[in-house]
Amino acid sequence: MAEIVRRIRPRQYWRIKEHECWFSDMSEQGLHFYEIGTHFAKFKKGDRKQMDYRLELAKSKYISSEKIRLYEESGWDYIASDRNFHVFAAPTERKANEPPINREEQISIAKKAFNKTLFNFIVNLIAIIVITTVFVKSFENGNISVLQLIDGYTLAPLLVLFVNFIQILPIGKSLFGINRLHNELKAGILDDQQKPWENFYRSGIVYSFIVLVITLTLVFIPIYQIWSMKTTPLPEEDTGLPIVRLASIENQPHLKRKPFYFEGEDLGSTYSSQWNIFASVQYDSTEMGVIQEGEWYDPNHAYQPSISSEVYKLRFNSHVSSLVNELIIKHTYGSDPASFKERKHTAFDRLLIRDNSFHKDFLFVRGRTVMYINYRGQVKDDVIIEKAAEKMALLADD
Repeated sequence: MAEIVRRIRPRQYWRIKEHECWFSDMSEQGLHFYEIGTHFAKFKKGDRKQMDYRLELAKSKYISSEKIRLYEESGWDYIASDRNFHVFAAPTERKANEPPINREEQISIAKKAFNKTLFNFIVNLIAIIVITTVFVKSFENGNISVLQLIDGYTLAPLLVLFVNFIQILPIGKSLFGINRLHNELKAGILDDQQKPWENFYRSGIVYSFIVLVITLTLVFIPIYQIWSMKTTPLPEEDTGLPIVRLASIENQPHLKRKPFYFEGEDLGSTYSSQWNIFASVQYDSTEMGVIQEGEWYDPNHAYQPSISSEVYKLRFNSHVSSLVNELIIKHTYGSDPASFKERKHTAFDRLLIRDNSFHKDFLFVRGRTVMYINYRGQVKDDVIIEKAAEKMALLADD
């Protein structure tokens, strides 16, 4: 039984003469074409032969016995069909006559293929324009926020947009190719043409590889984002996380963690982290403490400091200012964004502080890193600011 060898099939089916030359050169290497599929062409390994091939555009993948008979009378053997063309072959030494191709039928098939491809191109182009317009307008109008981008809520439409871009490029190339084929058929200049196949075949392989890489990347991004999400208890010791820890600012030997149970789980001191294409680093932490000893000894009114943090290292500098504004609105519930006051500090590009009788809010900006801290307790601002500078240095831009 002959060994079967598969080769990636060029998707540019309208390149008829390039296909014919490809099949002929394969036969000279001992690989004889016998079947074509969606992605691969199959060859039987055998003796080297000089073979001529002819391709005829097909209305469908089915071929009539009458057409096969007409080709056989001209010296051509039927090999295979797919939805785009029928393939015939003859040994070069046979000197087969030119096959009985119905030129008008071929022109009609090429025209229908052009119209169908044009329709697909227009549909994809409209989809790209609509999705892009809606996304841009929504972003400009504030309907899509940087926080939504970071959380991944807008990833689906972006993936659809990328898929449409990937599809429209070969469709556009097909339009020009099919139109050229249509004109060549009308002019009757295809019969004796010989067109090298190497460049068009290699470019097809490169494009298929690029599409595969992009597709796998687009699939991998949301999977990796979900996989990277984790919520775990904060370790007792400072392990180098870019999070300001309660013990580091309180500096109290009698500080203990205060548990906060929700549905049987202690959420009093936890942190979560995840990765996103728009923010390579994200942390969200909560830490609650209690002191009932030493100078704070009072069983009825214990000192209960707490600190929560949000840390973002953004991918793009252009998102920094928007994220700061969104965090201000988020943590003031949109009621009093002006309560955050700007303060100059050499360690930060921006430092904003909000102080009221219940807690203090801090917003730190350094490069593409943004840190939000909410603190309840009696520690002075400068202590928290100094620790925030140390932690943000861990995420300094390269």
